[in-house]
Amino acid sequence: MKNTITLFKSITIFELVLTAVVAVALGVAFWGWTFVYELAKPILKVNGLSYLSAGFWIFASVFLSQIVRKPGIAIIASIVAAFIESLLTHWGIMSVFWGLVQGLGAELIFFLFLYNKWDLKVLVLAAVVSAFFSYCLDFFLYDYKNLSLAINITQLFSFLISAALLAGFLSVLVSRRLIKLGILDQFLIAKE
Repeated sequence: MKNTITLFKSITIFELVLTAVVAVALGVAFWGWTFVYELAKPILKVNGLSYLSAGFWIFASVFLSQIVRKPGIAIIASIVAAFIESLLTHWGIMSVFWGLVQGLGAELIFFLFLYNKWDLKVLVLAAVVSAFFSYCLDFFLYDYKNLSLAINITQLFSFLISAALLAGFLSVLVSRRLIKLGILDQFLIAKE
């Protein structure tokens, strides 16, 4: 019964505003991360490892979901952050599609755990599934079927590893620090 009740709790205005504000800030951070990605891409692309720096773009959906712990937050956070990024980067509105796909990947995992389990394993799994969904979009968008199987596997696994570290693991580190500072006292994450 508790799981069902948690699943259908609605998002409060305060939670929605916090999600939007932090997602906007992360959208700006994603724009900044674009420079890191572009600098690392030529070096990493040689071995098919260019996705090793792409995992940070998954951060919004995992991090904010862990804080708010309500259905839909992963999608909202990811789309808002991606929209802000779309205004600042050369990817434009395509960023929003990536945001949607990445948010859906994370949301699926949180849904499967009925929005009740928020440990490192679940956050890393959400980040990895989000990266997998994103890579599937890239596969069709960039015509990766023309690449060798080895390159596709290398790219996919580099993205999964990057997302696990830069979204899943980093979400836990940042949220623990914010809890110690007392910034998240009004959220469930601080009460557990």
